[in-house]
Amino acid sequence: MTWHALDALTLARTVPDLPAWPFGTDLRMERISSGTTNVNWRMISDDGIRFLKVPGHGAEAFVDRQIAHEAALVAAATGVGPAVLFFDDATGIEVTAFLDGYRSSGAGDLLSPTGMSEVMRLYRQLHGGELLSVTKTLFDMIDEHQAQIAETGRRLQPYQIEVQERWRPIQERYLAGGLELVPGHNDPNPPNFMVKPDAPMMLIDFDYAANTDRYYELGAYLTILGIPRDLGRTLFAQYSGAEPTESQLARLYLSGVGTLVKWGHWALYNSVVRDIDFDYEKYGAGMLLGALTMLTSEECARAVDAL
Repeated sequence: MTWHALDALTLARTVPDLPAWPFGTDLRMERISSGTTNVNWRMISDDGIRFLKVPGHGAEAFVDRQIAHEAALVAAATGVGPAVLFFDDATGIEVTAFLDGYRSSGAGDLLSPTGMSEVMRLYRQLHGGELLSVTKTLFDMIDEHQAQIAETGRRLQPYQIEVQERWRPIQERYLAGGLELVPGHNDPNPPNFMVKPDAPMMLIDFDYAANTDRYYELGAYLTILGIPRDLGRTLFAQYSGAEPTESQLARLYLSGVGTLVKWGHWALYNSVVRDIDFDYEKYGAGMLLGALTMLTSEECARAVDAL
């Protein structure tokens, strides 16, 4: 069955047929428009509202639903994600508690003093959780996306090739220094951070989760939101409880560069294999141009020397 293509009425009638379905048959579905990887629904029954996630078309190429579910359980156990109420192995359909009163964050939420402290708390708690059964670091993902793009036969533009050539020796040097593995969410898109007045920030959408290097998520957050180095130093001290070393600051910076490399290649691949109303080509170009700017900077050279 093509679950992602079902309309609200058909989904409400069909999903109770899943094995061990615990929510009865009297359901109503309301589509939630946010999200590019999944088809998301507000599931309403006599005993409340829950969140139902259906894997999107083509997402199986880069999402391991078993690991995503495992990570969602770890997030719930560490207090940074909603309770997981149901998961179907065969379809990847998952039901979690509905975050009533919450909304997706924007850049302004994540850049406020309260928001920045909450992001550090989220990562500190998640990274302190039990390791997952699969490790897939930033560097693994970059390698995977480059191989996927090559398999499609698409031609890269000269600046995109330059990004690859400049990034490769940096990745090798970073890896030579070793990694600090933690359970990672691995998707720093602002809408994945849910906010509510006078309530703790929460994380959702663990599709890209795996064990990863500690500095990836922190560096991604600092880079994507354009947080300056001095403030990044202060935030890392909040996260870790100690002032960062120059080597740690270098890893934060280079993880931020790698974030742009990773998501740029992810978007180029998706522009070929996915057919949804999202301009992956433009998104990928923006990420890779940003990566090239950072890769050619003096700060990047100093960070490599400080590893």
